[in-house]
Amino acid sequence: MNPKLKEILKPLAHVINTPLPLVEAPPLLRVRNALAFEFPYALNVIDFALADLVGRATVRLRPLLLVGDPGAGKSRFARRLGEILGVSVWREDASRSDGAVFGGTDRRWYSVEPCHPFLAIARGKIGNPLVLIDELEKAGTRSDYGRLWDCLLGFLEVETSARYPDPALQTTLDVSQVSYVATANSIEPLPSPIRDRFRVVMFPKPSADDLDALLPAVLDDLARERGLDAAWVPPLDGVERAAIGQSWRGGSMRRLRRMVEAVLRERDQRAARN
Repeated sequence: MNPKLKEILKPLAHVINTPLPLVEAPPLLRVRNALAFEFPYALNVIDFALADLVGRATVRLRPLLLVGDPGAGKSRFARRLGEILGVSVWREDASRSDGAVFGGTDRRWYSVEPCHPFLAIARGKIGNPLVLIDELEKAGTRSDYGRLWDCLLGFLEVETSARYPDPALQTTLDVSQVSYVATANSIEPLPSPIRDRFRVVMFPKPSADDLDALLPAVLDDLARERGLDAAWVPPLDGVERAAIGQSWRGGSMRRLRRMVEAVLRERDQRAARN
């Protein structure tokens, strides 16, 4: 056996020929409320995504493509959707991936690796993780190692993903319970077979009118990143809120987060001086 394959298979032993649990669908109203708190400007997207789970016992979304301007929060929404649903999230950068990487490499190669949906299952130790494919439209178009777009087709249909022939393991895998959520700034570069297999929804940009609804969630998220209880991060006072309101007129959530981070740093610096 290829030494590299033996090295790769060792940490996967716990999921090979082993029944894995499927995460049950949580109460959808609770999920909706949690997402609405963080993304109050994207209620239509939330409802569109969660409608797929109505009546389902376990979490499995049909392929979902979020299309919108950079900075609107598409990737974060996809990640939080998975986290709030209670499934593990595997992130794939489409611009750095191709068919041979995502779909697995043949065991004859030293760089042998199973398909990434199976690796997502192994890492999460569940049968229904969520695979987030970022910036799908930026996937490479060279066909030397197979385009990511073409490779994805075999994973997006239940019929084929339930019998995926993994080139590294040289056996058939059932990865049919994996959910795929992709993001794109535009659908124009995407070939029609990919567009046909994804449910496409436009992801809006927040406006200045959303600022007061967004700030609590941004503060909560920053507190979480700092390892703090959100209760230890007071809301912005009137001066802080006015300063951000003058500079942020909607659009990029990344920019809003940076501005709130700057306010929190200024608070910390003032506290250190006192």
